[in-house]
Amino acid sequence: MINAITRGIKDYFRAFNLMGKLKLWKFVILTGFMSIIFGGGLILFSISLIDIFSTSIIRLYPFEWGSEYVIGFAKFISGASILVLGLFIYKYIVFILFIPFLGPISERIEEHLTGQKQGYSVFNFPKLIKDIYRGFRISLRLVYKELKWMVALFLLGLFPLFSPFIPIIAFIIQAFYGGYGNFDWALERYFNVKERINFVRVNKGLTLGNGIPFTLLLMIPIIGFFLAPALSVAAATISVVEKINEHER
Repeated sequence: MINAITRGIKDYFRAFNLMGKLKLWKFVILTGFMSIIFGGGLILFSISLIDIFSTSIIRLYPFEWGSEYVIGFAKFISGASILVLGLFIYKYIVFILFIPFLGPISERIEEHLTGQKQGYSVFNFPKLIKDIYRGFRISLRLVYKELKWMVALFLLGLFPLFSPFIPIIAFIIQAFYGGYGNFDWALERYFNVKERINFVRVNKGLTLGNGIPFTLLLMIPIIGFFLAPALSVAAATISVVEKINEHER
C-alpha cells in the first residue's frame, strides 16, 4: 500500500515534466484561470457560511458552564465541515466543466506513453458530448459514495471524543475519491463501468497516491488551484496506463 501511494505521488513530478515536453501548458493555463475564478468564489462563499454554522451549533447548548469550549468546538467543526464541503463541491463541478481541456491532456499523455494515436481534439464535438455525459454520470456516482461518508463523519464529529480525528479521516476520503475521479479519464478508454470500479478497488493505494497531492494542492491559494486540475489528471493517466501495461506483459 505504501509503495503504491508513493508511486502515485511520484507520478506528479513525471507529469509536470511531460507537460512541457508535450507542449500541454496551454491547457494548464486555461484550466488554471478557470479554476482560480471558480475556486476563489467558492472559498469566499464558504467563509461566509462558517459563522452561520457555528452560531447554529452554539444555540443548541443552553448552559453557561463550558460555553467557551462549546464556542471553540462549534467553530472548529464548522470550519472543518465547510472546508470538506467546499472541496467536495469543487471536485465534481470541475470534473464536468473542464472536460474539453482535461480530456486532451489525458489522451495526449497516453499517446506519448503507448505510441498509439488517440486522435484527440478540442473540436471533436460528438466525443465532447459523450465525455460530458460520462463525466456527469461518474460525478453522480462518486457524489453518492462520498456523501455517505461525509454525513457519517459530520455526525461523528458532534461527539468531542472523535472530533479531533475527523479532519484526518475526511482528508483521506476526499483524497481517495479525488484520485478515483482523476483515474476515470484514462480508465474509460480501457474498461466499462464495472471494470473501472474493480480497477480502483484493486489499486486503492495508487488511487490514494494520486488524490493526496490533488487535495493538498487545493489547499494552496492561487497556485494550487491553478495547477491541480490538469496536473492531477496528467499524473493519473501515467499511473493508470503504466499499471495496465504491467498487467498485460
